[in-house]
Amino acid sequence: MRSGARRQATGWRWLCAAAILLGVTQAIAAEGASAVAADAARLPQTAPAVAADAARLRQTAPAVVADAARLQQTAPAVAPDAAHLRQTARPDYVLQCAGCHRLDGRGSNPHGIPDFRQSVGAFVHLPEGREYLIRVPGAAHSQLSNAELAAVLNWVLTEFSAAQLPADFAPYSEAEVAAARPNRYDDVVPVRHALARRLTSMGFTLSDYYYGSDRKP
Repeated sequence: MRSGARRQATGWRWLCAAAILLGVTQAIAAEGASAVAADAARLPQTAPAVAADAARLRQTAPAVVADAARLQQTAPAVAPDAAHLRQTARPDYVLQCAGCHRLDGRGSNPHGIPDFRQSVGAFVHLPEGREYLIRVPGAAHSQLSNAELAAVLNWVLTEFSAAQLPADFAPYSEAEVAAARPNRYDDVVPVRHALARRLTSMGFTLSDYYYGSDRKP
């Protein structure tokens, strides 16, 4: 009798445990279902906002790209490393410019080749003077690429006339040279003399310029 009673009690305990486990499982399932239902209910509400954000991104993306492009165009040029500039630009100067302007930049004034030293840097104080250095025949007609010419101009200015450069001097870029170079001067002499007058009035002392001196005002 006692053995049967024990088996019956054990069976009841297992049955109670199973009932409790089933109840807990059902409660967890019900809670999970409620959470899923709540999330599902929120999705239709948030979907329009997500779609609106996506639409705004599509509308603003071109503007962001345009702003990035403008920043690249308007950002000031970074001053080139002097050692690297000397290594890359000086050989081009020797091959393309030194025949007239000499290795040390002193030129030959009696032959109409101006001295770069302590002089040429003054030109970049004027937008027209900066452009003049690109468009002057010896530079514009050279065999240098636009990038090479920009590097040579930067090297000449910093090597021979650094003291005359403005404090905020922006190095020449390939794009700047490419834009100005095709606009050749019909007659460079009056342009040079006009720039000389303006720069002299600003307090700069330029090297003598005998080329076309018979037409000097």
